[in-house]
Amino acid sequence: MSCKERKLSPIFAIFIILSLTTTGCGLLNQLKARDHLNKGVNAYSGQRYTLAVEEFTKAVSLDPELLNARLYLATAYRSQWTPGVYTDENAAKADKAISTFEEVLEKDPENVNAMANIAGIYNANDEPEKAKEWYRKRLIIDPENPEPYYGIGTINWKLSHDETGMNGDGVEFLEEEDRAKVHTVVTEGIEALEKALELDDDYTDAMQYLNLMYRERSYLAEEEDEKRRWEIEAGRLALKAMDSARRRQKEEEIARHSFGSKEENE
Repeated sequence: MSCKERKLSPIFAIFIILSLTTTGCGLLNQLKARDHLNKGVNAYSGQRYTLAVEEFTKAVSLDPELLNARLYLATAYRSQWTPGVYTDENAAKADKAISTFEEVLEKDPENVNAMANIAGIYNANDEPEKAKEWYRKRLIIDPENPEPYYGIGTINWKLSHDETGMNGDGVEFLEEEDRAKVHTVVTEGIEALEKALELDDDYTDAMQYLNLMYRERSYLAEEEDEKRRWEIEAGRLALKAMDSARRRQKEEEIARHSFGSKEENE
């Protein structure tokens, strides 16, 4: 039988028609999803977060593999949440943001943006151990980034400062076991901030917090010589941070001036 004489069986013909229809519907849904994604981005840019959530949700529903839509949806949920407000409604918004960022990670386990956001939410929500857990997860994927080390260091400074008090006034009231725990927290914080500066030696914020952490270490010192040594290190770093901040400010002013001159010439 020649090719011209061959006839498609009814079942095979139906299969082809269904396949083409399914493919067409899938493509149409993908196009619709991208349209809703673009609308959501516009709404988000205008700080209309409720509308943005609606548009991103439609995009995810139409195309579950559209990762940017899911990431934007999680970010919009986070924007609806207010740090420091401890109500059930606000907590639900934080939970929704975290769970959606986790959905992103299910599809893209190395998405550092999602990890950073989850860590940031836990940190702002006064859940330091969960925040540090996510900073550490991010470091596994992105070990050369100083920001997670900085995040851990700032959390540890707060944990220590809450125990030692202003100018170390609370140290004398700490039990031996509690003092040892604070010492461990301070040591971890110093190591994290020093690592951040090892990766970026001009990281001004890391310098400032390491200065504060050195002061925490001085409060815990039992020997006067050791106490003085940490105070000197803290003072040295404070001056370095000030110089770095001035230099960066000057560079930004020069850049703004150059940009303004360029616009005038155009």
